Amino acid sequence: MTYSSETEEFFDLTYSNEPASYYYLILELQTHAVKAAWFHSTKNLITGFATYPFDGSISNLVKAHPFLASEFKEVLVCVECPNYLVSPKHVIDGTSQEIFNLSNTLDSENEVLRTTDLVNLKSEIIHPISMELESEITSNFKHVKILSHIAPRIEHEMNMLRSVQAEAAMHAHIAADSIDIRIYNRKKLSLANAFYQTGKEDVAYYLLFSSEVLEVNPEETKLILSGTINIGDDTWTLLSKYWKNIALVEPLSRIEISEKLSSETAASYYHLTHALLCAS
Repeated sequence: MTYSSETEEFFDLTYSNEPASYYYLILELQTHAVKAAWFHSTKNLITGFATYPFDGSISNLVKAHPFLASEFKEVLVCVECPNYLVSPKHVIDGTSQEIFNLSNTLDSENEVLRTTDLVNLKSEIIHPISMELESEITSNFKHVKILSHIAPRIEHEMNMLRSVQAEAAMHAHIAADSIDIRIYNRKKLSLANAFYQTGKEDVAYYLLFSSEVLEVNPEETKLILSGTINIGDDTWTLLSKYWKNIALVEPLSRIEISEKLSSETAASYYHLTHALLCAS
């Protein structure tokens, strides 16, 4: 797979003269790129998507694109990190370093643990973030909330599962060197895990492995994909050999996407809209 971190921007400038305080800014911090979305809260409208190169420094990002530091209604920063733990509330303390290290890793000298609540599951996502990155996020953005990248997806997927007749569903997000897989069975979350991958064969292997372990039939279960994948590309073609029902993720249903943002270019950003479920 190839991953681009070149700058691309798609804007509807109709409301560009209105205050930034009308907008939510959604940022997804990836390994070498930042994906962004702008949501106009009073118009209930996504007015822009963008991708910017990212060297790990928020200060450099804001210096290159100063408008990202505007005083938005809220900035939702989704930190893409496959090193996360889904922890049931009031059962175990996932924020304990000892508990977290039973299944995950933490560099205690340079990282701290953060939590993101999951309303639909009465659970929380525990994930590490570098102290330096956390400091840069809070110093460069006002009205900011830091989220695990996986939390908005689980919230959205649980909502969607409750609205359909299907008992099972599989969701996968393909990142630069990992794949996040969630499996829902009997309308409950059965698996939320990330696997290291180097290409389409790894993606197919881990999806098939996960479905086999949890006894989910690929021929009967819908597979919903997001991330670095497009309809008809090599990964899509390979997965289509095993899944009869395969689709790209849809944006949050209660919002509108500007008609000036073509669906062909906007589709790879649709999952960002799920972060609005975690807005204050």
